[in-house]
Amino acid sequence: MYQDIIKLEKFYQSELGKAVQDRIYSKLKKYIYLHDEEKLGSFGFGEPYLSLLPKKKASIFNFFSQQMGIKKNIINERFSNVLLDEEQLPIEDLFLNHIICIHCLEHSENLKKTLRELWRVLSPEGKIYIILPNKKSSWSFSSKSPFSSGFGFSKNQITRVLEDNFFEIQSIDRLVYFPSWNSRLLLNNRFFLEKIGSYFWRFFNGFYLCVATKRIYANSKAKKFSFIKKRSSAEQV
Repeated sequence: MYQDIIKLEKFYQSELGKAVQDRIYSKLKKYIYLHDEEKLGSFGFGEPYLSLLPKKKASIFNFFSQQMGIKKNIINERFSNVLLDEEQLPIEDLFLNHIICIHCLEHSENLKKTLRELWRVLSPEGKIYIILPNKKSSWSFSSKSPFSSGFGFSKNQITRVLEDNFFEIQSIDRLVYFPSWNSRLLLNNRFFLEKIGSYFWRFFNGFYLCVATKRIYANSKAKKFSFIKKRSSAEQV
């Protein structure tokens, strides 16, 4: 089930939402190198992160899911805002150089079909940046968390589902070790919690940031061939 866009907007306006936005974007910006004339598309609810991107001559598309809806007050004139069905994208093949997915794949009713569509519209040298909730963390269970209405993932599940749909994983980062409680005390100490959390409870991160590229060949295991003909036991006698 898709998260309501009004709840998402309200979350990112809160102190907790701003802390999550800051942590995710601080890592995301280290991977995205957006050049002039390139095209970036965001799927799900990426506006809080797109608004932080440096202004360039690149084309940025903010794609909203039909199930989630759209509101006029969150439309940013810097971007092209489009409402669409993520399982049947009205986008040309190889159109996008970069894709950001957040509040997206964990809600998909047909994950394979959605990923195949994203693969289709991504250019051969393009990259996809996916933010997904960790199914072990409090962010996947808390009723106050906008990440609890979909499916949580493990690192192995992310790896398997992306490789099965022709993506080559570059990295998977663990992010956000402060809990999903809107506590001023915890938020004021979130940088300390991030530091110790990565050591003492590293498997209970709130989210994963996965960076992957498009694979254009089958991921089959290489077979070893020998040019030396083995002699049969009869020939060896």
